[in-house]
Amino acid sequence: LDTTDWGKDNTKGVSKFWKEIKLNEAALELWRAADGNLLPVRTTHVLRAKVTSPDRYERGIFLFNTWQQYGDGRTRTRNGLLSEKLTTDEMPLEENLLEVCRRAVTEEEMQRVVESTMKISLGRAAPEYDPSYTCPLEVVNAHFVDHIIELEKSKSYPGLLTMYHLYTVDIICTGLPLTDLNTLEFEHPDKDGKRKLKYIHAWVWLEWPQIQRYLFEGSELKETKRKGSFANAAALTTWLSQFDLKMEKWGKGTLKSVEALFKEIENEDSQLELWGRHDGVPMLMRVTHVLQLRVTSPEPSLKGKFLFSTWAELLNGKRRVTHTLPAMKLTLKDMPYDEEKFRASASALVTEQLGHVVDIHYR
Repeated sequence: LDTTDWGKDNTKGVSKFWKEIKLNEAALELWRAADGNLLPVRTTHVLRAKVTSPDRYERGIFLFNTWQQYGDGRTRTRNGLLSEKLTTDEMPLEENLLEVCRRAVTEEEMQRVVESTMKISLGRAAPEYDPSYTCPLEVVNAHFVDHIIELEKSKSYPGLLTMYHLYTVDIICTGLPLTDLNTLEFEHPDKDGKRKLKYIHAWVWLEWPQIQRYLFEGSELKETKRKGSFANAAALTTWLSQFDLKMEKWGKGTLKSVEALFKEIENEDSQLELWGRHDGVPMLMRVTHVLQLRVTSPEPSLKGKFLFSTWAELLNGKRRVTHTLPAMKLTLKDMPYDEEKFRASASALVTEQLGHVVDIHYR
């Protein structure tokens, strides 16, 4: 491993890495590759927390960090969850979960709660540390959600592989305001005992699906599972079990089973994609491709008008509201799609769904 360029430009030096290890912020592991070569691997542990109150936890509403302001007044967009580096002596996390969550909330990013209007500006200096202040937040419960491992070359230490252990946890706190809020995070005491402002964090209450959309914007595709990725449905079940999916409900009532998903993947009707980023929750997505048609008529009187499906009746006589354009799923076998394939699919769709025209009273 060549460390000659460490510490140059935006990289960190060997001394910085040594300090990380000494402070238990990272560890250095030696792995043997399949070819027999030894690989040094830097390992770090990061907590991503979905912070909420007891009542809002039941409704799937959590705090989302939209922006941060440095102590010198600079501001940056954050769009992430509470994120905190863990120390190696806090592992295994499951055995220290409540203690770690209390530190992350009350001693780090959310140690001081202020109004959402708090911001450094012209004529408004950075707030100072108040040693008499007591954090009103109390972590009353924490639920482990998932643990994802990502391995990539470090940007801070060129050439050194880094293994990121990313833990997602639901943290339930009392003392949180009902409205949006800001929090103050101060540096640890310097040699003179002074604590400078590190960040002002801005937090808003959002439903979890909204948060996921924000997280997706800064995410990267990490892994794709397609035909042949799983030997059978049991192997798919094992892989899915690492995510917070509530799979015990699958296959019950109108919900489809893991076996149905496995068949979809093997038939190339869908695929699974795992997206993630260092400060965001991993997002597992089922990906399908759907063709929608805007079907119209050449008649001048129908110019600008299109066919729209309002309801559909099943064979058992039950009717369901649709409110969609004519649509059909596309197979992944035809990728990449082009105009010729779209034309063929459109023709098949029209034949299948509009091939038999009857009057509006037919049921």
